Amino acid sequence: MPPTPRRPAPTRRRFLGLVGASTTAAFTAGALGACGSNSGGGGGGSASAATSLDDLIPTHIPFDGVAPDIEGLHGAPSGFTSYPETFVQALPNPPGSGGHYTAMTPLWGPVPPGLGNNSFFDYVNERIGTTVEFNFQDGDTVIDKMNAVIAGRDVADITMFPDWTINLIPQFNRAVDELFEDLTPHLAGDAASAYPLLANLESDAWRWNVFNEKLMGVPWPAEPFGNWVLMRQDILDELGIDPPTSPDELFAIGEEINDPDNNRWAFGDFNLSMRQVFGAPRLWRYENGELIHMFETEEWRASIEFMRRIFDAGLMHPDVVAKADNSKELLNSGQIIFNQDGLGAWNEAYAQMLGENSDFRLDLMPVFGQGGNDPVMHKSDPSGQSVFIRKGMDPAQVEEILGVLNFCAAPFGTREYMDYRYGEEGVHHERNDDGAPELTDLGNSEVNDGYYFISGRPPAITESQYPDFVQWKTDWYNHAAQFAEEDPFAGIRIQRPERFSAAETPMTDKVEDIIRGREGLDQLDQAISDWRRDGGDEGREFYMGVLQEHGRD
Repeated sequence: MPPTPRRPAPTRRRFLGLVGASTTAAFTAGALGACGSNSGGGGGGSASAATSLDDLIPTHIPFDGVAPDIEGLHGAPSGFTSYPETFVQALPNPPGSGGHYTAMTPLWGPVPPGLGNNSFFDYVNERIGTTVEFNFQDGDTVIDKMNAVIAGRDVADITMFPDWTINLIPQFNRAVDELFEDLTPHLAGDAASAYPLLANLESDAWRWNVFNEKLMGVPWPAEPFGNWVLMRQDILDELGIDPPTSPDELFAIGEEINDPDNNRWAFGDFNLSMRQVFGAPRLWRYENGELIHMFETEEWRASIEFMRRIFDAGLMHPDVVAKADNSKELLNSGQIIFNQDGLGAWNEAYAQMLGENSDFRLDLMPVFGQGGNDPVMHKSDPSGQSVFIRKGMDPAQVEEILGVLNFCAAPFGTREYMDYRYGEEGVHHERNDDGAPELTDLGNSEVNDGYYFISGRPPAITESQYPDFVQWKTDWYNHAAQFAEEDPFAGIRIQRPERFSAAETPMTDKVEDIIRGREGLDQLDQAISDWRRDGGDEGREFYMGVLQEHGRD
């Protein structure tokens, strides 16, 4: 078993996976159901087949790097059970030419020392040959800042938008033309060969960054699934309890381990995961010539009834019922045993907890269905974020920035990846006996995810410094990926009608009140009726038109 990694300093909470920190915002039905927009500017919605975008995206050129130890199956990411002894040098020279550029990204956790007071920035900027000066925004409230940036038309030279914020910004597809550079001439087709690590990114992710028939952003290829239920495997082992294989077993385990008198509850919130367990669609199901929304399915209703049953039995922590934002801390401290979160929260928890509790173990709850049926796993959009370059810069500056983004797209196993993730060896990190990086005290105070967030890279499961992590996560993924939903709109970029999107907010609030006992289950039918009236039926008509337009009806 690898040695326990050094625990980060108490004031430094290093975020190790985008989805792990953005789950509060991303867990609304509206954000999960939406895709990036590509055309149109009004509230009526628009759609185009992703295959029609092929001439606008880079020619895919795979990068021959480090071979994985565990091959991903059914589209799941591959796993690396150790760091290589020597790293591949992906780029022969620093890509920059001495420019100085500003960059705005979200950050989850304390803001590190800034440029001029941070040797990590100095080191990476020297490696890329360009100075990048970061303006970090609080990741938990980033939608407010992104809305203000778009409204004020005042953007940094490099701006990263999480995909879910794009879906929530009114008229984003109009603003993107006004504010950001058209990257099509620089990256479409074989032009991307000048940036081989960007050309290594999957085509589907690039298609999700086409807006208004132009390639506008650099993608972050997403893992297939954004969230699931994390469970305290160490506590379950201590109690001699096997993981659940059905909803009824999960409920029975909850009753067995629930112990409020000793400050332990079975559950946080896991509503989105239970929708998939019971077999509800992510958004629409096309059946017998009709479109049926998730809210209208018996499977979705059964998942809501199950979650209400959890509440009525007193198995949900009262802080979660009260909507307090502390479920991560409750899970880490053992006050709850099962809790839904972004998959990135797993390695984030290990980074925080293993230093003080070497026996701390998390695992993902197994994927199972109800009544012997298969689950319906809801896939993420192909790209989880977009990185844009400010409009109006000289072509040479655009090319320099693309060189920086190309450097920061270097995958696991490269020298460049270690530089922008962990800084200088011997200064910001040391390698333990198994070759895995451990941040030094200086690294804990200075190293941050700024460069990591200004480009994407192929998804991979890499954190071999954490005990059991790579094997457990790849095993889970290789099982779960075979149950990925067959989406009737797969491969179609959709900008949803505004009224349809707006109708989901009151519906989501109502459902939350029902699950948490503030409203009765008998209110569900009225809530669905209100949703249909306020935009649901309008959305159905729009989506049916999309199917007909693309020959899928």
